[in-house]
Amino acid sequence: MKIEKSKYQGYLWYSDNKEPQVLNNEVFELEVADNANPFVIEGQLFDGQKSISIKYVDGKYIVNTYDLNTLDGVMQEQTFHSHRMEGKLLKFIQIWKNQSDELCEGMQVLQPAELVFVGFNDKED
Repeated sequence: MKIEKSKYQGYLWYSDNKEPQVLNNEVFELEVADNANPFVIEGQLFDGQKSISIKYVDGKYIVNTYDLNTLDGVMQEQTFHSHRMEGKLLKFIQIWKNQSDELCEGMQVLQPAELVFVGFNDKED
Protein backbone atom coordinates (compact mmCIF):
# COMPACT_ATOMS: atom_id res chain seq x y z
CA MET A 1 0.00 0.00 0.00
CA LYS A 2 1.30 3.42 -0.94
CA ILE A 3 -0.07 6.81 0.09
CA GLU A 4 1.39 9.64 -1.99
CA LYS A 5 2.93 12.63 -0.21
CA SER A 6 0.38 15.38 0.38
CA LYS A 7 -1.10 17.56 3.11
CA TYR A 8 -3.79 15.38 4.72
CA GLN A 9 -6.56 15.68 7.22
CA GLY A 10 -7.85 12.43 8.70
CA TYR A 11 -6.68 9.47 10.71
CA LEU A 12 -4.81 6.16 10.59
CA TRP A 13 -5.49 3.50 13.22
CA TYR A 14 -2.51 1.20 13.67
CA SER A 15 -2.88 -2.34 15.04
CA ASP A 16 -0.64 -1.68 18.05
CA ASN A 17 -2.41 1.50 19.23
CA LYS A 18 -5.52 2.06 21.33
CA GLU A 19 -6.25 5.33 19.56
CA PRO A 20 -5.87 6.48 15.96
CA GLN A 21 -3.11 8.78 14.76
CA VAL A 22 -4.87 12.02 13.83
CA LEU A 23 -3.54 14.16 10.98
CA ASN A 24 -4.77 17.74 10.84
CA ASN A 25 -3.45 19.36 7.66
CA GLU A 26 -0.07 17.65 7.98
CA VAL A 27 2.29 16.56 5.22
CA PHE A 28 2.27 12.76 5.20
CA GLU A 29 3.24 9.80 3.02
CA LEU A 30 3.32 6.07 3.64
CA GLU A 31 4.43 2.90 1.92
CA VAL A 32 3.90 -0.40 3.69
CA ALA A 33 3.74 -4.07 2.66
CA ASP A 34 0.62 -6.16 3.34
CA ASN A 35 2.55 -8.38 5.78
CA ALA A 36 4.24 -5.54 7.76
CA ASN A 37 3.60 -5.06 11.48
CA PRO A 38 2.15 -2.95 12.89
CA PHE A 39 -0.43 -2.58 10.14
CA VAL A 40 -3.09 0.07 9.53
CA ILE A 41 -6.45 -1.37 10.63
CA GLU A 42 -8.37 1.47 9.04
CA GLY A 43 -7.83 5.00 7.88
CA GLN A 44 -9.51 7.95 6.22
CA LEU A 45 -7.42 10.68 4.59
CA PHE A 46 -8.40 13.81 2.66
CA ASP A 47 -6.13 16.35 0.98
CA GLY A 48 -8.71 18.80 -0.33
CA GLN A 49 -9.16 17.07 -3.69
CA LYS A 50 -8.89 13.33 -3.14
CA SER A 51 -10.19 11.08 -0.40
CA ILE A 52 -8.47 7.82 0.55
CA SER A 53 -10.23 5.06 2.48
CA ILE A 54 -8.06 2.25 3.93
CA LYS A 55 -9.19 -1.04 5.46
CA TYR A 56 -7.09 -4.07 6.36
CA VAL A 57 -9.07 -7.27 5.69
CA ASP A 58 -7.80 -10.87 5.75
CA GLY A 59 -4.13 -9.85 5.56
CA LYS A 60 -4.54 -7.41 2.66
CA TYR A 61 -5.12 -3.68 2.31
CA ILE A 62 -8.26 -2.48 0.58
CA VAL A 63 -7.63 1.09 -0.55
CA ASN A 64 -10.24 3.19 -2.35
CA THR A 65 -9.33 6.61 -3.71
CA TYR A 66 -11.98 9.12 -4.75
CA ASP A 67 -11.33 12.31 -6.73
CA LEU A 68 -13.97 14.86 -5.69
CA ASN A 69 -13.95 16.36 -9.20
CA THR A 70 -15.15 13.10 -10.76
CA LEU A 71 -17.85 12.03 -8.29
CA ASP A 72 -21.32 11.75 -9.76
CA GLY A 73 -24.74 10.97 -8.37
CA VAL A 74 -26.86 12.65 -5.72
CA MET A 75 -24.62 13.89 -2.92
CA GLN A 76 -25.57 14.35 0.71
CA GLU A 77 -23.17 15.68 3.36
CA GLN A 78 -23.14 13.76 6.64
CA THR A 79 -21.32 14.36 9.90
CA PHE A 80 -20.45 11.73 12.50
CA HIS A 81 -19.01 11.99 15.99
CA SER A 82 -15.61 10.34 16.31
CA HIS A 83 -14.53 7.90 18.98
CA ARG A 84 -11.13 8.31 20.63
CA MET A 85 -10.27 11.37 18.52
CA GLU A 86 -10.77 14.23 20.97
CA GLY A 87 -14.41 14.72 19.96
CA LYS A 88 -13.66 15.54 16.32
CA LEU A 89 -16.57 15.51 13.89
CA LEU A 90 -15.94 13.45 10.73
CA LYS A 91 -17.43 14.81 7.49
CA PHE A 92 -18.49 12.46 4.71
CA ILE A 93 -20.32 12.80 1.43
CA GLN A 94 -22.87 10.01 0.84
CA ILE A 95 -23.24 9.30 -2.87
CA TRP A 96 -26.62 7.97 -4.01
CA LYS A 97 -27.05 6.40 -7.48
CA ASN A 98 -30.11 5.46 -9.49
CA GLN A 99 -30.71 1.73 -9.83
CA SER A 100 -33.71 -0.27 -10.95
CA ASP A 101 -35.51 -2.02 -8.08
CA GLU A 102 -37.58 -5.20 -8.54
CA LEU A 103 -39.62 -4.32 -5.44
CA CYS A 104 -40.65 -1.04 -7.10
CA GLU A 105 -41.81 -2.52 -10.43
CA GLY A 106 -38.35 -2.03 -11.92
CA MET A 107 -38.46 1.74 -11.47
CA GLN A 108 -35.28 3.70 -10.79
CA VAL A 109 -34.66 4.37 -7.09
CA LEU A 110 -31.78 6.00 -5.29
CA GLN A 111 -29.47 3.51 -3.58
CA PRO A 112 -26.49 4.40 -1.38
CA ALA A 113 -23.21 3.92 -3.24
CA GLU A 114 -19.99 5.40 -1.80
CA LEU A 115 -19.39 7.12 1.52
CA VAL A 116 -16.49 9.52 0.91
CA PHE A 117 -14.49 11.12 3.75
CA VAL A 118 -13.98 14.88 3.30
CA GLY A 119 -12.18 15.90 6.50
CA PHE A 120 -13.06 17.15 9.95
CA ASN A 121 -15.76 19.61 10.93
CA ASP A 122 -14.58 21.56 13.98
CA LYS A 123 -18.03 22.91 14.76
CA GLU A 124 -21.46 21.33 14.83
CA ASP A 125 -23.96 22.57 12.28
